[in-house]
Amino acid sequence: MSDNRRNLTLVAAGVLLAVLTALCAFDLSSLPYFASSAQAQNVDVASNDDSAAVAAEEVVSGEAVPLVADALRRILSYSSIEARMEYATKTPVTNGAGRYWEQGPLLRRMELKLRGVEDSLLLQVNDGKTLWTRCETPRETVTDSIRYQLPLRSPQLYLGKLGLAGLLTRLQEDYDLAVVGSGNLAGEQVIVVKGALNKDALTRMLPKREEEIRSGEFSTWSELRTGVPVSMLIAFGATDAVPRRIQYRAVRDGATLRDWRQWETQETLTIDLREVLLNRPIAPTVFTHSEGW
Repeated sequence: MSDNRRNLTLVAAGVLLAVLTALCAFDLSSLPYFASSAQAQNVDVASNDDSAAVAAEEVVSGEAVPLVADALRRILSYSSIEARMEYATKTPVTNGAGRYWEQGPLLRRMELKLRGVEDSLLLQVNDGKTLWTRCETPRETVTDSIRYQLPLRSPQLYLGKLGLAGLLTRLQEDYDLAVVGSGNLAGEQVIVVKGALNKDALTRMLPKREEEIRSGEFSTWSELRTGVPVSMLIAFGATDAVPRRIQYRAVRDGATLRDWRQWETQETLTIDLREVLLNRPIAPTVFTHSEGW
């Protein structure tokens, strides 16, 4: 297999790769922004809802940080999370569907059938020590295995490797946050949080631009590595705090960092979790892999 062909195939799989975040223990105390655990219910959401857009109703300042912290505590309190997944990217244009399983902060499995430049199948299994990836296209099959050497850092927030708890941890560490509204997403009530890369994260990525970044005048977003989500929207289920939509958004050059709350952004990647099931037993074999599916 040529290096170019292998790299092109790995792009499909790499869209969902990230670096595992070491998670701290959290006190599962009161969660003021979300319903109590006893009220959390399994959600059955229609699969083809073209109107599944979050309607932001108002901007609520100063509440996003504790809200995301409460959501993270809730995610860590569930013994397991299982959901149907819908997935789409804008560049390259792809879409797909599959399933996602998560058990604790380390174990996860994701299966996706992707449609785009060429149809492909993607399987990722994380057993807490290794992320195993298998990508099949009509032309070839590529497998890859990455062992963790903690702690590692990455600006990418891909679900397959981080999991929901790791994604929210990275959101807390690397993004400025604001609650931008609430609404209905495919029949589920959600609270929507917007994130934008903060000054510390940007300085790590672009140390030569530190002065501009610290002053808030930085605006040359094209200098960031391809695929880095400059902005994010997370739609949290109002009842159970599980993210129902994870959306990465790009920003055009000229938009200054200091004005991040007013940015006009463009969607690049969207992951929807639907038909969410909580605290259900998951067979250990789900988090193992073989050459087959």
